[in-house]
Amino acid sequence: MPTVKFDASLVTKKVKADLRKSVEELGDVPKEHAREIHGAALAMIEAGGNMPQLYNVLLKLNGMTKGRAGEITRLLLNKARALTEQEKRSKLGITHASWMYANAPCMVNPSHPTDADRKQNAAHQAANGKRFEIGKGLLINGKWTLPGRGDGCKCVSRSIIPGLENFKS
Repeated sequence: MPTVKFDASLVTKKVKADLRKSVEELGDVPKEHAREIHGAALAMIEAGGNMPQLYNVLLKLNGMTKGRAGEITRLLLNKARALTEQEKRSKLGITHASWMYANAPCMVNPSHPTDADRKQNAAHQAANGKRFEIGKGLLINGKWTLPGRGDGCKCVSRSIIPGLENFKS
């Protein structure tokens, strides 16, 4: 079966810096583990999304639950994928994309959604099909963002190629 090898050159300084910031923003993870988590997250991304690499490192942290380790792993991978996708499109000269709601709740814990989760999910549903500049993102709830960047977001996007905007597969 053919496979697609991940292009590690897409993990640019911008992606690495954003990943570092995302790790630092994890409020429930001790700061002394930030370097280790960043390294494991970077290895996961450079391996094309090998989630167990980061998940297993997180599980070794004192007090880390399987659920929270999974949330952190998905969050960091989705954020990095959104940026690497943006980098890839830029290299190809693609300037616009269309937001695609995943038809799965854009919430960290859909079983116990917060008001912020409900607001994000409703906004992401409303964004479905909207066109945006890949270098800028889409303005959602007063903030410019890309699909997959929000906590619990499962959205993706579809490249818009000039001349093929109305092509249906």
